[in-house]
Amino acid sequence: MVIQAGSDLAIVMDEQAVILGLAFGNSELYSKNLQAWVGKNWEETVSLESRIKVQTLLKDAKESGTSRLRQINVAIPGAADLPFLCAAIYLPNSKRVVALYRDLREVSLLQQRLIDAQQTIELDYARLRDMETRNRILFEIASSENIIIDSTHFKILEANARFVEIVGEPIKKIIGKSFLDYLAKKDLNTVREALTKARYGSEKIEFTATFNSSNMFLIAAPFRSANQALILISMKVVQDTEITGVNSSQALALFALENSADAFVVTNLQGMIMSANHAFRKMIMVEKPEQLLHESLEIWLERASIDLKVMLSNLQAEGSIKLFATAIRDAFGAFHPVEISASTMTSPKTCIGFSIREVGSRIRPQYQVGQGISRSNEELTQLVGRLPLKEILNETTDLIEELCIKAALDLSRGNRVAASEMLGLSRQSLYIKLRKFGLNDPSKENDLEQ
Repeated sequence: MVIQAGSDLAIVMDEQAVILGLAFGNSELYSKNLQAWVGKNWEETVSLESRIKVQTLLKDAKESGTSRLRQINVAIPGAADLPFLCAAIYLPNSKRVVALYRDLREVSLLQQRLIDAQQTIELDYARLRDMETRNRILFEIASSENIIIDSTHFKILEANARFVEIVGEPIKKIIGKSFLDYLAKKDLNTVREALTKARYGSEKIEFTATFNSSNMFLIAAPFRSANQALILISMKVVQDTEITGVNSSQALALFALENSADAFVVTNLQGMIMSANHAFRKMIMVEKPEQLLHESLEIWLERASIDLKVMLSNLQAEGSIKLFATAIRDAFGAFHPVEISASTMTSPKTCIGFSIREVGSRIRPQYQVGQGISRSNEELTQLVGRLPLKEILNETTDLIEELCIKAALDLSRGNRVAASEMLGLSRQSLYIKLRKFGLNDPSKENDLEQ
């Protein structure tokens, strides 16, 4: 009774480890499978990996009377092995061995739950690390200037590369500095109120301010990290089309220009696009305005850099151009014949405005070279029999060459540098041919030497 009460299962064996009987201290363990152990060797009742442990338990019990505790698994046919904590006692007077079993199923279940919990925690940590990595990448590569500040003193805790670039200071100097230090004095109270509102609210706050001498649009979004209240600030330079302080008539003019039937593009003095209206985006089949920003206008011109150089050269000399004939290439490679008028502006910012009107096939038959060639045909046929064929071919080549040079000069509006690029000639070669055909203008000979 004592043995039965002190264990969940007790097994009595002879010296050869043959089971003589069982006593159940835990009624839940009672089963026909265990009752069938009587008459079997103890090793046959355990799993293969536990048989060495059983042999060690018997050896220790016979040598010292009591073995130390070992965990063994009991094999149950058609079911999972049962884990037990086992010790063996040798009774020399009766030459019997008693094995005491303590059921470890609850402990094993708790251990399994602990392992599952640890794995779940590891997976959660891995997901958090992945999320943090993704957020860090997005924070760095964003097209806007992003910083993270504390919501109490508004000190900068993190800043992305674009913010560092616009500030022009090393990142080590920026971190720990108050965000308010970069703002104009007139905006301090407004920004402080907006950030305080964001701190105690749950929604993003939008406002404008002069940051580092630039007019900026800012979005402040509150969030918490490690039980700390933080604010993410995203900034973007206000585009020229968003310049504040325009009167109602100017605003109407800007609205009308954006919705004009003719395309309109604003570039800097080098031809880099700063703004483009809906008609231009529709013409070149580009949906979003930001896809055009900081791209050169020459990408969409028929003769690319040649057309742009001719227009910029004339704008520099005269300040404006009218009805410059070319074609616009859309995103799919199709050409749209257009006439371009342009003028240079100095206020509120130095730039060039290009007005582009699509004219279809109306613009194409501008060079009526057919009549000249037709008349030359009559003259050339009269030379047959008078001159060798080689000399007649030379006459024809000279005629075509002269017509091409005249066309290039017309297209470039007399700009010989642009004309030489159109024809694929060096400037000196063009100069020689102009003299040959009597097309040279002495007042413009210096541009070939530059």
